[in-house]
Amino acid sequence: MINKEKLVKIREEIDNYLNKFTGEEKFNGAIFVSLEGERVISKGYGMANFELEVPNTAETKFRIGSVTKQFTAAAIMQLCEKGLLSPEDTLDKYISDYPNGDKVTIHHLLTHTSGIFNYTNIDGFDKNIMRNNHSILELIEEFKNLPYDFEPGAKYSYSNSGYALLGYIIEKVSRMSYEQYLKENIFNKLSMVNSGYDDHFKIINNRASGYSFEGEEKILSNCDFIDMSVPHAAGAMYSTVEDLHIWNNGFLKGKVVSEKSLKQMFSKHANTEDGCYGYGVFVNEVELGGRVRKKIFHGGGIPGFRSTNRIFPIEDVQIIMITNVLGEAFTEKAPNVERIVFENL
Repeated sequence: MINKEKLVKIREEIDNYLNKFTGEEKFNGAIFVSLEGERVISKGYGMANFELEVPNTAETKFRIGSVTKQFTAAAIMQLCEKGLLSPEDTLDKYISDYPNGDKVTIHHLLTHTSGIFNYTNIDGFDKNIMRNNHSILELIEEFKNLPYDFEPGAKYSYSNSGYALLGYIIEKVSRMSYEQYLKENIFNKLSMVNSGYDDHFKIINNRASGYSFEGEEKILSNCDFIDMSVPHAAGAMYSTVEDLHIWNNGFLKGKVVSEKSLKQMFSKHANTEDGCYGYGVFVNEVELGGRVRKKIFHGGGIPGFRSTNRIFPIEDVQIIMITNVLGEAFTEKAPNVERIVFENL
């Protein structure tokens, strides 16, 4: 059992670290850190809404961007366990006229090795696609006939398109919307009452607004609009740091998928610049506190928000951080929080 004095020391160091920043480097969001099942810190910083002066808390709901992908991958594995699909299934089984669909497998989509062009890289995406409501089939049409980046299976290249296609497959196989599938098979099962598929039309209590710094003067501004039908299964979820902690615990303890499926998700399927990619997560070894540690993680970025969910399964450490002010400074903070934790172990 972890020493209480050590927990207090780590909490104080993290809090002091996050409070030292000012201006555009100031941390504005929420953090959750746990160690051996003990909550180290769960706290909000700055504002959920600057115009109304509503502060962030550990219960503030943020868009989490691509952290959504681990939920999508878990949903696919649930359907595999039910015998409704297989990672070896080819894409043409679900979209009969998809170009080269007989060469692309669900495994390729899960691991970003399909070669399908990433639709968020389409020229004019921010003006012609991002702001408009799409059905999932309309979204797929945006990239369906674009040339492949490479032959399926040849290499890794991060592609939101693959996860949009996985979202469609989930809907077709389960006969329910992606939103409803997550609600019934993950959120309700784990009592994640503060998570869901985001939609700007909905009234969602405690939802944070998103911001960014604009121009050379770095003026705080409302972020660009994105219709949440566009990120779909690649990044449309909202959640809280507390709910993501519930997710991590349920996920690791076999409440979402079987141990066999979890092992498959956490396997090193594709080499990347950030280590390796499994199913919906990166898997890596990093040196912290004088030792090499296994790390399972994913980040997310969407207009106005950035997120990271980091698990160290051997040491039972979780570090979850989300910001609603888009800025480059966020990328440095989570690694520094990691160092604070492991230097005190």
